[in-house]
Amino acid sequence: MKIRNRITLWITAAGLLAGLLFSIAISFELIEQPYELLDGELDSQAHTLLAGFSSHKGHLVPQADRTMLASLGKLYWLKIFNKQHQIVFASSLTQFANLPLKKEYGGYNISATIPRQAVSLEQDDRNEVTFRVRVFSIPLGEEEYLVQIARPMEKLQEEIYDLVISIAIGLLLYTIALVLFGYFAAGRILKPIADINVLAREISEKTLDKRIPQGKNKDELYTLSSSLNQMFDRLQYSFRLQKEFIANASHELKTPIAMLRLFFGEALQRNDLPDDLTGRLASQSANVLRMDRLVKNLLELSTLELKETFAPAQVDLTRTLTTILHEFKEIIQAAGIQLDVTLEDVVSLYGDGEKLRRMFINLIDNAIKYNRDENGQIRVSLKKEDKVAEIRMYNTGATIPKAEQNRIFDQFYRLEKSRASTSGGSGLGLTIVKRIVELHQGQIAVEHGHDSGTEIHIMLPLQSSY
Repeated sequence: MKIRNRITLWITAAGLLAGLLFSIAISFELIEQPYELLDGELDSQAHTLLAGFSSHKGHLVPQADRTMLASLGKLYWLKIFNKQHQIVFASSLTQFANLPLKKEYGGYNISATIPRQAVSLEQDDRNEVTFRVRVFSIPLGEEEYLVQIARPMEKLQEEIYDLVISIAIGLLLYTIALVLFGYFAAGRILKPIADINVLAREISEKTLDKRIPQGKNKDELYTLSSSLNQMFDRLQYSFRLQKEFIANASHELKTPIAMLRLFFGEALQRNDLPDDLTGRLASQSANVLRMDRLVKNLLELSTLELKETFAPAQVDLTRTLTTILHEFKEIIQAAGIQLDVTLEDVVSLYGDGEKLRRMFINLIDNAIKYNRDENGQIRVSLKKEDKVAEIRMYNTGATIPKAEQNRIFDQFYRLEKSRASTSGGSGLGLTIVKRIVELHQGQIAVEHGHDSGTEIHIMLPLQSSY
């Protein structure tokens, strides 16, 4: 589960618990208050009703004003008992329902079934009426009487039921609001972390100079950003040391390799050496030549990695590519490869001419090396397409499997290792090409040809910001 969802659940649970406790407290007060008022009313009316009688030898004698007793007797269910628990008075409502006598402190509720035809007490559909009952011991004269008084409260029950339903609906809406608020609040809380995550993803081996901005508040996020920036500082330092080591080692190897090439070249010109030794010298000379190419490629790649700033200028790609193809013309003809060139008249862009020239040389060199042995073909096209220079380099070599297409740009990766060793490949040519494309803020991809073979597709913006 995502952290945002977990925070949302925690906020919702905490808010819902607080809301539930608050609702229970409010509901208890709202429900108890009507009962307390009703109990007080029953207490008052019990004393009022009993005051309408006079006690004579354990018997109750109604006083002159019987109208009040009759009207109150229609509203209240009333029974009065003497010390012997004999009924000495009963109101008119007692004939419709018999309510059990409970000597309890406070009031209690009793439900009874009374048909509407007998008396209308706002019964429900099942003719049930709920009474609120109170029992009092009230002295009158020299006697003490037990008074049981009750009043129908069907309306009050309905109002309490409606109140409970309203609170439940309110809690449901409150829960929905809590979920929405919790999700929004969790998003706001985690937004700085999401921003840090996006920036951390953008920082790669090529962009280790970028850093995560630190906020003004020195909170946990500030500490996290500071720790990540320190880690990037260490990584950048380590990568720079590695690249500098490769560049320095490649530079130092140039001189001894040049001396070896000179030695093997002079040795192969001698005629007084045995044939087997001459063959071994030729083989070792080829190995030294491959080593020389590898060191030069390593040095060039290290230069591209360490010196990402270069001197941009307006470069005529059409002229550059035409010149390079002319230089490779004899090699292409000697290999028996058919060359098909389609160049737009003027395609120029803002970039580093020397690096772009190196990119074209590596592409054409690869197209020649890894072409078919017989009836090979190379197709080169250059055109402008919506503020972008589109370059396509096709050769009829082996088709690169889809799973391997992205890996051919990795350092020292070679699809056909045996053939690459015979052709003198180092596995760095396309790596250098990709790095030059990236420096020009372009894109490079490998595609299948229309029939077979491999096509390199490059898109370079005509105007870039460096």
